[in-house]
Amino acid sequence: MEKIVGRAGPLAAAKGEAIKITRGLYLPNEPTPLELAKVVSEHWPDCALDGYSAGMIFLGRKPGFPLQLIREKGLENTRYFVCRRARPKGVFPYDGINVCNPLQAVEAMEEKHAVTFLEKYLAGGDAESRLRLLAMDFRRFPKHTQRVLDKAIIGADSVPEKSLTRALEPFFKVRNNVKIGPYRWDLLLEDNKIAIEVDGYAYHRGENRRQFELDRQKLNDVVHRGYTPLHFTATTIEHHIDEVVEQVRGVAGGNRRYLDPPWMWHRMFV
Repeated sequence: MEKIVGRAGPLAAAKGEAIKITRGLYLPNEPTPLELAKVVSEHWPDCALDGYSAGMIFLGRKPGFPLQLIREKGLENTRYFVCRRARPKGVFPYDGINVCNPLQAVEAMEEKHAVTFLEKYLAGGDAESRLRLLAMDFRRFPKHTQRVLDKAIIGADSVPEKSLTRALEPFFKVRNNVKIGPYRWDLLLEDNKIAIEVDGYAYHRGENRRQFELDRQKLNDVVHRGYTPLHFTATTIEHHIDEVVEQVRGVAGGNRRYLDPPWMWHRMFV
């Protein structure tokens, strides 16, 4: 979008031919949030999207007004944007839009929203390495960011994985989406050498013979490497998390008080 700067801006606005964004910056038409984000990035190269606006870009969504910005010199707040006075870290250029480091963006989010954002953005098998790379822009994290990182489940791909991780964390050190040999496991209790897989019914409905064979070899491999493998369905985790935790703790502690068979407690049978 063509910007209007200098004295031409107020003159055009007086004629109804321009929209005032802020002092010294006018546009010929009302911009969309994405259009304005590109204009701001071009007009102030030392400025970047921050907070929820940055989070929306990272998740492939469209931000809304007012845009959240971050700039060391600051900017006067308008109905189009609000600006936090700080130096943007590790600026990411996204299709002509400057976006600050996601770990800096969470400083301007509510804690619960920041946790949700990081869990979505840092999912998958490469999450831990991506997190380490992002953290290189910081000497130390602000207390808010550290709390968010402590609560976020990094690397988990699904809601059941996150639920199980949170349920086990009071008792174990849990890692998510970890490679053991050539295979990835949803959860790893490293100190106890327990590997856990969370299975959804959609996955099993689409299971073919190749996947069936692969899963059996994956199971054999992890046992050969000295780990104890456990499998739980998403339904069991959703409705019977206490039984799941009890069984995992029993396996880890060598407890011979075994879990009752599922036909005595599982919602699919009773």
